[in-house]
Amino acid sequence: MTEALLINLGQFDDSSISALSATTHDVEALQELLRRPDIGASRTDDVMMLANPTLRQVRETIETFCTLRDPEETALIYISGHAILNDQGQLFFPCRDTIRANLELTGYSLSELKSELEACRSHQEVVVLDCCFTGTFAKGMISDQDFQAIAQDFSSVRRALLTSPTLIDYSIEHKSKRYSTYTQFLLDALETGMADGGANQPLDGTVNVSELHSYIDKHLEYTHPALSPTLHSKGDGYAMVIVYAPYLEFRRQAIALASQGEISIVGHNILQARQVKEGIPQAVASAIREDAMLPHRLMQEKQRQFDRIREEVSQRESPLSDNTQAELLQLRQEFELPANPFATEPIPAVTFVAEPAVTQPVTEEPVAIPVEATVESDTPLESSGGNRLTQFLRERRLLRSPDEEVEPANDPASRFLQERNISPELVRLGLASLAVLALFGAVLWALFQPFPGSRPQIASAEGWFNEGTQRAQSGNRNAAIEAYTNAINLSPTPANRAANLYYNRGIEYANNGNVNAAFSDYNEAIRLDPALADAYFNRANLAARRGDKSSALKDYRVAERLYQQQNNPKAQQEAANAIRSLQQTNP
Repeated sequence: MTEALLINLGQFDDSSISALSATTHDVEALQELLRRPDIGASRTDDVMMLANPTLRQVRETIETFCTLRDPEETALIYISGHAILNDQGQLFFPCRDTIRANLELTGYSLSELKSELEACRSHQEVVVLDCCFTGTFAKGMISDQDFQAIAQDFSSVRRALLTSPTLIDYSIEHKSKRYSTYTQFLLDALETGMADGGANQPLDGTVNVSELHSYIDKHLEYTHPALSPTLHSKGDGYAMVIVYAPYLEFRRQAIALASQGEISIVGHNILQARQVKEGIPQAVASAIREDAMLPHRLMQEKQRQFDRIREEVSQRESPLSDNTQAELLQLRQEFELPANPFATEPIPAVTFVAEPAVTQPVTEEPVAIPVEATVESDTPLESSGGNRLTQFLRERRLLRSPDEEVEPANDPASRFLQERNISPELVRLGLASLAVLALFGAVLWALFQPFPGSRPQIASAEGWFNEGTQRAQSGNRNAAIEAYTNAINLSPTPANRAANLYYNRGIEYANNGNVNAAFSDYNEAIRLDPALADAYFNRANLAARRGDKSSALKDYRVAERLYQQQNNPKAQQEAANAIRSLQQTNP
């Protein structure tokens, strides 16, 4: 699977270059692991080691190694030593006979390594540098900007560069232990297989460059928070598989049992029985257990740090201002802490139709009609309410008395009113009232209509989500994308709510033919919510459309497993059918 060249650059003839004691142990331990067929190479001679060579030996060995590689092999070059940046921005590795004052002529340069790899036939090249990165005497330390430019120039879609921290904090101290700090975590990742599943990737028994970097970065964050390793590649280079990951079933069991943060007594006994059954060394099994619980311990440490900050702020400012609360929310998101447990349930990713709001009928307050002063009349008032109303209308000539004399009407409408003792004034009053009400209703309707071309006034992420689903349902994809983007910009929480927004926007991008944007959104949705099965399934569809059969199968399998866990047999069957169909196609 992987053929490797491991170079130990720890001893120097020039006394101005500090010797590094850990480099010998680094390459020897790494060689032992990579020679295991369940981890790296198929044959032991596929892993070469070079100890404290001269410049000439480095050049000849690297040239030979690159020449012998086949296209389907992964070529891995590992260097443990110093890395010195000169004043012209070139990176050099001091060899045993290097003279620091004449670095450009006596050291091996990264640009020379790049030239050899350009001529190499391997389609997958991985370079790992566990080095003390420094500048020349004039330059001092390497700036992040300088190294970024070098790394970007070196990497490509078929070449990945992983490095130990480039800051001066990763000094000789970290290369003076039995193993270098960076390489120690590299060895742990390979020996336990626990890098598998990192970087929000599925557990599949392999480790790619992104997973390996994620594992080392996570452990450095826990033990040395100031140190950050680097990874540089382009396109599909981030997905290059480096090694196999052993003990897959044991690791799955350990991760599942540690899902609540700690492994119970029963859980430890379950793992003990499986460890004996699979013949896993005690040290490896213990390391896997610890790694399974590490994400929860990292989260607990971040929560404690957040609580301390909040307590300190609360002592200075009570109650907390809106601005402070907004900043604390942003800090919570930066720490990737779960949202408040009282937050609303996440919006299902498969829900595209927002339920219409139930509008309660509006009850208008009765209009008080002023009662005029009583007009004296010869007609006595009756006690009943109906008779008082009749008398009130008659006194205002809105209703005739039965014995009142009127001229006979000439038209049918007037005769109809006369027969019922209804005054024409009452009819005119009623018509006028209806006209006023109609006019009032028209004014209200006009006031609440949006102006032509106006945009909806929405202030919440959920409101924009609903707007996006309605636009998507009506076929207006661009408007749906814009609405989902507005929702994302409002930084919705918790993470799985934001994941649904990226997922739905990815659907619209895909329907619009923007495959790259869709891929990006599906990746972000999976990062935010690794259990979002639909995102894996849709990303697999896009990968299959691109002809990336390996990635498509990987995502389909994850989707199938998640659908099974989520008790969705129909979707699980669709994923299984997709896997079967893709496996039957030509590679």
